[in-house]
This record gives sequence, C-alpha cells and structure tokens, in this order.
Amino acid sequence: MMDQIFDFSQIFRYAAAKLEAIHLSVGSYLSGLSSAKTAALILFLMTLILVLCLVLVWYVKSIVASIQRERMLEREYRSKLDNRLNKRLALEDDTDPSNDGSLNKNELDQPGKRRRKPDKKALPLDFDWKKNAAAAKKEDKIPVPDAFQYQFKPQKLITLTGLIMDMLERSVDEPKIAQTIMYKNQHLNSEDDVIQTITAIKFFIYLCVSGRFQNLNPHKALPQEDAALYHLANGDSSLALVLTEELIDRKIAAVKAMVAGREQDKAWCEASNCATIFGSLAAFSHNRLAISAFELAIEMNPRNVTAWGRLGDMYLREDMQEKAVWAYSNVLNIADEGIYTQQIANANKMMASYYSELGSRDIAANMLKSANTFYDSIGINRPLTEQEVKIVDLIETKQFENIEKIIDNLFASKNFRQGGYL
Repeated sequence: MMDQIFDFSQIFRYAAAKLEAIHLSVGSYLSGLSSAKTAALILFLMTLILVLCLVLVWYVKSIVASIQRERMLEREYRSKLDNRLNKRLALEDDTDPSNDGSLNKNELDQPGKRRRKPDKKALPLDFDWKKNAAAAKKEDKIPVPDAFQYQFKPQKLITLTGLIMDMLERSVDEPKIAQTIMYKNQHLNSEDDVIQTITAIKFFIYLCVSGRFQNLNPHKALPQEDAALYHLANGDSSLALVLTEELIDRKIAAVKAMVAGREQDKAWCEASNCATIFGSLAAFSHNRLAISAFELAIEMNPRNVTAWGRLGDMYLREDMQEKAVWAYSNVLNIADEGIYTQQIANANKMMASYYSELGSRDIAANMLKSANTFYDSIGINRPLTEQEVKIVDLIETKQFENIEKIIDNLFASKNFRQGGYL
C-alpha cells in the first residue's frame, strides 16, 4: 500500500514531462524572436548575473573585513593582556638593593602627620615608587605574594573614587594615578573616562577646600563639603551633584546680570567648566543626567572641547552612534592640537571604530595609531610593577579607615587652595 502511495517513478516522470514542456516552450519562444531581441535578452541575463556576482563579492568582502577587524582587536587585546600577566607573574626582586619594596606602615596608617610637619621626614610617600621609598625593618617587609593573587577581578570606576582621593592627598601626579586606576579597572572604562574622572574629583575637591560652596543659598539646606567628599570617596556622588548644581545656578544668574563683553564671556566659560565637572560626576550612574549637563556646558560655551568629547562618550553609552560621531567630529574640528591633545586622542580612538565599520581601514588605523601614541606617552596603559602593586594594595587596606583624616588633610592642603581651576 505504501509503495503505491509513494511511487517515486511516477513523480520523476511527471517532473521530466514538465521540464520537457518548459524546454519546448522556451525554445519556441526564442525561435520566434528576431536576432536583435534574442541578443537583447541574452545581454539582460548576463547583466543580471553580473550584478548578482558583484553583490556576492561585496558581501563576502564585508564579512572578511569584519572578521579581520575582530581578529586585529582581539590580537591587540591579548597582547596588552599578556603584557600585564607577564608583569604580574614576574616574581624576581629588583636588582637595586636600595629598592627592596619595603614600606613604613606607620606613615600610611597616620596620613595626618604628613601635613602637620614641614620637615622632609614628614613629606607624603613619594609615588615615583622608587625614588624615596621609606625604610623599614626586615620584619616589617611585605612578603612576596603568590603570583595568582595578582589575577583580581576588575573594579568599576565608581568603586575607585576613594583610592583617587587618597592618592591626590598624597600629591601623586595625575598620570601615575591614571595608570593605577586603569590597572585596577582593567579597561572596563576608556582611558579618557579614567582621566576625566580624576580631573572631576580634583576639581570638586578644589571647590570644596577653597570655599566656593559657602553661602550659596541661605534659604536652602545644602550638604556640608566634608560630607560630600566622604560620600564621594565611597562611590556616592549625589551630595557632590547637589552642591555643584547650586553653584552652576548661582553662576548662571550672575552671568546674566553682567554687561556683555569679555568678562561675561569668561564667566560663561567658568560656568561651562562647572557643568562639565557636574556631568563627569553624574556619569558614574546617571548617563542621561550627564548628557544634559554636557549639553548645558556646550550651550554656555560652544567651544568647550572637553564637554564635546564627554558628550560623545555618553551618547555611545546610550547607543546613539550618529550623535556620538557628531560630537567627536566637533572635537576634531575645534580643538587646538597643542592644547587639547587628550581630548583629540579620545575622539580619534572612538572615531577609528566608526571608520572601521565603514570599511575605511586606512583612516581607522591612522586615527587609532595617533590615539595610542598619546596614551603610550603618558603611560596610562603601562602595567604596574610588582612593588607598585604592593604599595597600592597597602593603601587600599587602610583607605577607608583613614578617609576622615584624608579629608581633613585635603582641607588643610595649600596645593588645592592655591592651585585652582577657576
């Protein structure tokens, strides 16, 4: 019964008959055509086949280019990762006997003493990491840790604000802070994210210790500066945002009352800088709020290069690629190469990905090379040495115990009072 139902010989004969009928009909149609029409039909079919072949070639090339780009980025990432792992796994001691990696724990336990004594012995620990390492007894020497202890989980930028403030209080230079934070962050954030976060925190500390938030609005209950710094050290920027927003409102009101001219333009630039710092502090957890702040900064000063770059970063976080390209293009168009090298490097790096997706690999490679040249020059992606890792780990163990003393030292620091930004 099944053989009768599924008789394949009948199916084949039926298909052969249909094909023969089609062949005869096509043959009769072509025989009835004139030579000119036949040639035109053949040319049409050849053109259609050529177009299909071109589409197929373009599709294959786009796939190959995408694979090559992914492999290039993967090789670059693995190369950087291998460099870090090689540094972490290197357990040989420094050949310089004076650089044995020992630390004076008492000096780190009591950071307040560093500001109260003007003599050289009381200066903060020099984070040139090698030049002025404090001497310690042999029993206090930090033991060499196991290599696997260096393979830690990357930390989010918001969890590293306390370490940034601690290192700022110790007068560590900003490139070294950026290198340390990038090491702890393991590229969860971009180089510019890290640099701009350090700048924003340093700017906010200056505003606090220089009294810029005092008597802002007597009719409104505002948080104290030390409380805002304490919360910021613990990864909470909400109080800092409240104070900065009030300062921006006051500056805008004052600028509007000024007579148009150079002084008013300068005041607009200062207000724009404050809005940029507000945006960088808001970027920890509120992308949309940060976007609004950077847009306000640009409205007050359309040539605020930093605000344009940070706006592009926030657009990318919110998957607004076209707007991000627009913002980065403005950075490249208006930035002075001799002044805004950092912002140009960030824009080049982000735009390289865009041009790579378009298939402009030469342009993308040149932009990425330019960006990496700048970041290599400041050493932000350079792995920390074993001794530096030990120092940072020791600082972090005492960081939250000493945060109140650190804040007190920041208010007493002349560096922040005299080295302002506004």
